[in-house]
Amino acid sequence: MQNPKLFRGYLFVILSAVIFGLMPLMAKFIYAEGVNPPTLVLLRNAVSVPVLAMLAGLTGKSLRIPAKVLPGMGIIALLGCCVTPLLLFSSYEHIPSGAATVLHFVYPAVVVVGEILFLKNKMKFGHVLSVVLCVVGIALFYDPSGGMNLKGGALALISGVTYAAYVLCLSGFKHKDMPGFTFSFYVAAICAVVMLSVCLLTKQLQLPGSLKGWLLSAVFAVGVNVGAVVLFQRGTFLIGGSRASILSTFEPITSILAGIFVFQETVSLATVFGTVLVIAAGVLIALSDMRSAKTAA
Repeated sequence: MQNPKLFRGYLFVILSAVIFGLMPLMAKFIYAEGVNPPTLVLLRNAVSVPVLAMLAGLTGKSLRIPAKVLPGMGIIALLGCCVTPLLLFSSYEHIPSGAATVLHFVYPAVVVVGEILFLKNKMKFGHVLSVVLCVVGIALFYDPSGGMNLKGGALALISGVTYAAYVLCLSGFKHKDMPGFTFSFYVAAICAVVMLSVCLLTKQLQLPGSLKGWLLSAVFAVGVNVGAVVLFQRGTFLIGGSRASILSTFEPITSILAGIFVFQETVSLATVFGTVLVIAAGVLIALSDMRSAKTAA
């Protein structure tokens, strides 16, 4: 590839998507060490807080922020790093990890619908077609014989809706000049406090019972909250949001392959077609946005 920046951007985003795609695999190993979904969400954020603070310091960024930005950051943190992972992690206990990730991947289509309904964006044919593909793809996941657990499927789908709300709130955040590590630090800190309170009040705090469990949790937290997020952010800066969105389809593909090869999860032909349609919907949205950007230019 002639452009080294473009190559690095593609590499960063693909690595980020692969890490996110391995998230269900890592979560199941941590569950085996006695941790439940609420505690895993707590650990994912709490363990990453000091790492993010250190990275902010090493890059010369201050952790000082104006108090007026905290309410908006609080909503973003709750939607994106508390409610969404709690729903998604819970779905792993009921349905195959690959299916959960694909169902969660409805969020690009939900974002399009949200932009049309709430932000008054113009309805485009490509966006409408992507939503239709997404709905049909999800319908193929339903197995009348009971092969698909409805509770798990619902949890994964709702996680996609809450993540879409997070994306919409993030796109409307008015302080985009805030350093990335500083922003991530406060989001993780807010989520850690909220989830600790939830775990204590509901008596669901189940910390790892072994050194192996703590090590897995630390790798999970740093890998996802620091590694995947930072890679995606840097990659997006280099290649743009639309291309990054297309490459993020490596996430559900990775989850499906990990489920098949590690947990011997079975995948039906209907599920394969549904997966292809959902991923195609996300790609179509990104391609439509790229075409719109070129036309505007």
